[in-house]
Amino acid sequence: MVSARIKFIVITVDEMILVPLAWILVYFFIPELLVMAIVIGVVGSIAFIAIKYYLIYPVLQDGSYKLYDLKGVHGKVSEIVTSSSGKIKVGQEIWDARSEYGELALGTEVTIESRESFTVHVAPVLAEKF
Repeated sequence: MVSARIKFIVITVDEMILVPLAWILVYFFIPELLVMAIVIGVVGSIAFIAIKYYLIYPVLQDGSYKLYDLKGVHGKVSEIVTSSSGKIKVGQEIWDARSEYGELALGTEVTIESRESFTVHVAPVLAEKF
């Protein structure tokens, strides 16, 4: 498994390549501003890396991306859901769905119980109330 530090370096290096390219353009087209461009490029790069490190590095360390932690999220059945097939709509996204609560008809409101890769396991909202 790749360490969080290596991941951070890899996703940052490609963006930092743009700074020397900007310096080259300034050197050829506006050479009198080269010193100012270098100072701004260095200071801006340091600030960019520091802010990105603060925002991104903690997510890379824990290895979980909570963006798609869907447990408890509600959706609606958009294609009949059974134990072997089906689809639900959550917000603007369509997810493959499975249900151990029998066949769920179109339009049924469901709650996501778990997620495995791109498939969610759902329960009808009424099943939760009992």
